[in-house]
Amino acid sequence: MRLTVPAILAALALAASPAFAQNAVVKSDDPPKTFKLGVVNLKICFEKDKYDRIKDVDEELKTRATEVAKRQQDIAKKMKALEEQIEQLPRGSSLQVEKLRLYKMAETEAKLEKEFGRAQYLEFYNEKKIEVYNKIRDAVDKVGKEGKYDLVLRIESPQLEDTDPESPTQRINSRVVLFYNEASDISEAVLKVLNAEYAKEKAAKGSGK
Repeated sequence: MRLTVPAILAALALAASPAFAQNAVVKSDDPPKTFKLGVVNLKICFEKDKYDRIKDVDEELKTRATEVAKRQQDIAKKMKALEEQIEQLPRGSSLQVEKLRLYKMAETEAKLEKEFGRAQYLEFYNEKKIEVYNKIRDAVDKVGKEGKYDLVLRIESPQLEDTDPESPTQRINSRVVLFYNEASDISEAVLKVLNAEYAKEKAAKGSGK
């Protein structure tokens, strides 16, 4: 069957009519899916007053820093004692030369201890920071899945502070979210999971499991 020009125009006019478009819409009983967004303040997750693991890590860091400082103090005391002995010995004597040799060795030891001790401390610090971050990621993943969130973003304090150690440019560039509804903040829920999981870890270690 061939359509005439008037028939084609009539068909196009019908397809463009509101009534036709309304009837052509596929109806569904399912409600439209809403996008669920969550945000987490990573800064408070690294605070020892909020997360018990951080408190213990902080104590470990203090212990290691004390150990490094004590080794450096012991070397400094040894150097001072050698220096006093060198001053009291006859100049150019074999004993003074030996004490000078020991003093130079102590100087090298002090330099190595300072560099090596600092490197060890920073290595431990970085390992713990990565460990904590991964625990936070696991907790966010758990809360996100249980709450059926589509996306969880990191947030920071709303205002920049002059006391922050990073440069203003670094702080501005690191910003991810500039505005959010407080109802989307799941930081407390994440902290609750973090502390519960850490309590289980400590209990398991205490029981020798």
